[in-house]
Amino acid sequence: MNKWEYKIVSISVKRNFFTSRFDLKAVEDKLNSMGQQGWELVSLEGLTMRHSISPVLTFKRAV
Repeated sequence: MNKWEYKIVSISVKRNFFTSRFDLKAVEDKLNSMGQQGWELVSLEGLTMRHSISPVLTFKRAV
C-alpha cells in the first residue's frame, strides 16, 4: 500500500484587468515545476471564481 505526503500551495497570480481571469501561463509554470519535483496535482480550487484571491493547488507524492 502506498503512503502519500501532501502539499497545499496558494499561488499569487496576476489577473487580466478587463476579464478578471488569472494568468494561466503562470499557473501552468507552477504545475510543471511541482511535477518536476515528483508532485501530482490532486485538486485546484479558485481558478474560475471571479472573486477568489488566489488559486489553491493540492498535490500528492509517494513517500
